[in-house]
Amino acid sequence: MANKKRSKSPNVIEDEGEDVRQGSSISELAGFSDDNLGSKISGLSPWKRRAISGLLVIHLAAISLPPLMFQSGGSAIVATLLQPITAYCEFLYLDRGYAFFAPDPGPSHLFQAAVTQSDGSRAETMYPDRQQQWPRLLYHRHFMLAEYLTEVYQPSGPPRELIEADRLAAEEWARLRLRYEHVRQSIVDHLSHENGGKMVAVRRIEHLIPSAYEFQNSEIELNDPLLYQVMLDRPLVVADSNVGQPVGPPESIPAPNASRESSEQKLTAPKEPTDDVEASAGEDVSESKTAEAES
Repeated sequence: MANKKRSKSPNVIEDEGEDVRQGSSISELAGFSDDNLGSKISGLSPWKRRAISGLLVIHLAAISLPPLMFQSGGSAIVATLLQPITAYCEFLYLDRGYAFFAPDPGPSHLFQAAVTQSDGSRAETMYPDRQQQWPRLLYHRHFMLAEYLTEVYQPSGPPRELIEADRLAAEEWARLRLRYEHVRQSIVDHLSHENGGKMVAVRRIEHLIPSAYEFQNSEIELNDPLLYQVMLDRPLVVADSNVGQPVGPPESIPAPNASRESSEQKLTAPKEPTDDVEASAGEDVSESKTAEAES
């Protein structure tokens, strides 16, 4: 440890030949005073000061505009202001709405993976799961991955009517659909690799939050199975110039194994397994497993 001795001045400690004044500011300890810092800034040329001010304004806009865009429901004014700095926001990962914070976080999203075993049975796992992903940061990574899968979702299509009406919009639709399929397939490939090359299928789950009225009057639990819904992958159709209800087959996934001893990690299954899960929007998810995943 460095030798220290008291100098004649009561406010100065001599440390290895250097004076460290008690109560000195950080700038003084760094070798310059606050006055020197102000003089250095004022000594910059006008164009440098304008450039620094411009960068600060841009960064402040990148922090504030994406959440404002989300909360305003896609305001045209906010979208116009955000458009020039969109790439900057995406590069720094600032394009977040922060909707998962109180007071109105909205529903959360999970995905279920079904792994087909060599004997034909299926092992089902819900992501994220705090019991499986530890430490907490690893759980958070899976949580964000599940949210991202739903964020980039695009129904199959585009509808024939959109192709005829707006070719560019139809091409953008197809591009977004391709991005979703690429993200989903990357998850499937990774899980297949982690499970020795076994067949894997995934489907998205939405965990709803009960309204204040439901919570106060029916005392519904936050992990009630009715609050977990399967998000089906269905194409959209256009009828009478309006988007109609989704039609078509659900998102492809093997039916859950009804013969498993424990029901903690599976969805409610049909009696006769099929290639596609004919799940309604209100299909239940087991209470014990989903309580662990989103408790």
